[in-house]
Amino acid sequence: MNEDGVRGMTATSVPNISETGFRSLGTTAGQDLVGGLLRTDLWGRLGWLDVKRRYRRTLLGPFWTSISLALYVVSVGVVGAGLWHQNIREYLPFLVSGMIAWLLVSTIINESCSLLVSGHALLRNVKFEYSVLAYALVWRNFIIFLHNLVVYAVIVGVLKPELIGFTALLAIPGVILVAINGIWIALLCGMFCLRYRDVTQIVSSVIQISMLITPIFWPPDSLVGSRRLIFVETNPLYHMVDMVRGPLLGKVPGVISYVVVLLITVGGWALTYWVFSYFRKRIAYWS
Repeated sequence: MNEDGVRGMTATSVPNISETGFRSLGTTAGQDLVGGLLRTDLWGRLGWLDVKRRYRRTLLGPFWTSISLALYVVSVGVVGAGLWHQNIREYLPFLVSGMIAWLLVSTIINESCSLLVSGHALLRNVKFEYSVLAYALVWRNFIIFLHNLVVYAVIVGVLKPELIGFTALLAIPGVILVAINGIWIALLCGMFCLRYRDVTQIVSSVIQISMLITPIFWPPDSLVGSRRLIFVETNPLYHMVDMVRGPLLGKVPGVISYVVVLLITVGGWALTYWVFSYFRKRIAYWS
């Protein structure tokens, strides 16, 4: 290539800094989030292929998770109905609807800790929007959630079919809000766990304890006074679960649940955007 060709290529391939200016870290983070969201073909395929990879060469695929959930719900439900003095026809639908909502929320949180750690090879060698990994994680867990809905449909269809009605459609906005929150949780936890690897163990322990102190196995009305205030009313995980579980039980979720989750959504995204803007450039080095 002659000298004129090199000059021409350089002039067309390198942007004029005086015209474009340096992009701020905040702008870069915003472009990452928006650009990643628009790449539906990429994160959609990543999420789907990960589900297929996990259950490769199995006969039932993701339905193995549903079968495990069904066995767990029936076993714990029979015991729990006796412990809490509940009618089995009332308790099993309560338990299965709570479990599928809880699995959606808790799995997103747990898997967020390994979001950037497991993708270190991509982070070091490929230039792409980091948010794609978060979108793929939420999409993957939504697919599993749809499979788990089969367990709910079978148990409720046998024990209490009247719960399957138009009110159940209110679970859709609840799932959407959980997914929106799941994205910022994935990014925030992913960055903290990438930088400080001990955070993964802390998050795992907190989720295990939260499963017991959140009204999943026991009715929220069984607590009163200050205990109800601490473990129910001020428990953000309860409100996320309630937005999905309530409609599946034929109930409209309380306004307080929507208010709490919307406040969490705004606050969580604001914090995540600030952290992502500040530390995004360091993610590749931390990996």
